[in-house]
Amino acid sequence: MKPSRFSAKSMIYSILSVTVALFFTARFAAAAAPDAQPGATRIAKWKDDRKAVFLIMFDDSCPSHWQIAIPALVARNLVATFYINPGKAEYSKFKGKWENEIWKTGMVYGDHTMTHQGVKDLENADWEIGACAKVITDIGPGKKPRLISWGMPGVGPGKWNISGEQLKSLLAKYHLVSRPTFDGHGAVYHWQKTEQMLALADKGIKAGDMEYLVIHGVERGPDMNWGYQDFWALKQTILFGVLDGLKERRDRGDLWITDHISYHQYLTERTSAKVRTLPAGPGVIKLELTSAADPNFYDLPLTLVTQVPAGWRQCRIVQGTRTATAVPVNGAVQFEALPNGGPITLEPSSAAAPAGKG
Repeated sequence: MKPSRFSAKSMIYSILSVTVALFFTARFAAAAAPDAQPGATRIAKWKDDRKAVFLIMFDDSCPSHWQIAIPALVARNLVATFYINPGKAEYSKFKGKWENEIWKTGMVYGDHTMTHQGVKDLENADWEIGACAKVITDIGPGKKPRLISWGMPGVGPGKWNISGEQLKSLLAKYHLVSRPTFDGHGAVYHWQKTEQMLALADKGIKAGDMEYLVIHGVERGPDMNWGYQDFWALKQTILFGVLDGLKERRDRGDLWITDHISYHQYLTERTSAKVRTLPAGPGVIKLELTSAADPNFYDLPLTLVTQVPAGWRQCRIVQGTRTATAVPVNGAVQFEALPNGGPITLEPSSAAAPAGKG
């Protein structure tokens, strides 16, 4: 299928970059420790301080993806990563859908090779992998190059004729990031019931970690199946039940449901991120957020939760030219900031200054 990657999300990010709110999404903060001092800040493990992450993945450019799955995802405001094969008939016949419509819905594409037929040698592998990456990069707006998710296609014995080191070199060449393995996470192949698939999400929530599901085809009705069903067709009722269950877990604040690259970016940035308090004047909190991740490819904001003085009823947050406001909850504000994006200043807004101040 967190797209270098192409997606409507990339387009949206580029549009929002000219606004003051690109790197800040003001949200209510989680409860802070009762003895925390103003300025005490933690980096949320996951975006929006969610408990866990869930990734939805679709393989093989199946027609049922745009016929059934994508409308269902859009209706629930969910995102998924679609691993495409631009050289397969399923894609080429509906090229206009994939290249002019689908990415505008917010879905993200990943590299699944051009043809899904395997690779004969290193030269052929370079084309299979690199040409698919170029299609993804060229379709929609966004950085060039940028990170793209890589999904290894399942092929028969003797059809993948390069070494692990050669593959690693090609992935680096085209800025591809390997997704988690298919093992134990395939709809229809491993899990057949809605409850089994949602159990993966609950497992992630319990562990505070990432879980995922890989889907191939989706069952299509007689009016759109053209005499055949897509590979490993998942019944619509099961898919819709899974999506409804994921939406419920997202809406109650448990899950961050995102694409593979956004997850990878957040995890990579957060792993080496550090936040420290800088000297500031009275009534002002100043922070510095840094990360060792390469900012050319790792440019996703991280979620911070900062304790503020008890008198603050509304907080103004500034990083560079970007500004947001947030309302403290339990003495803390939650907001987004870009690692290595310059100092972050928090102060009470003029409409909500502490008692005794204008």
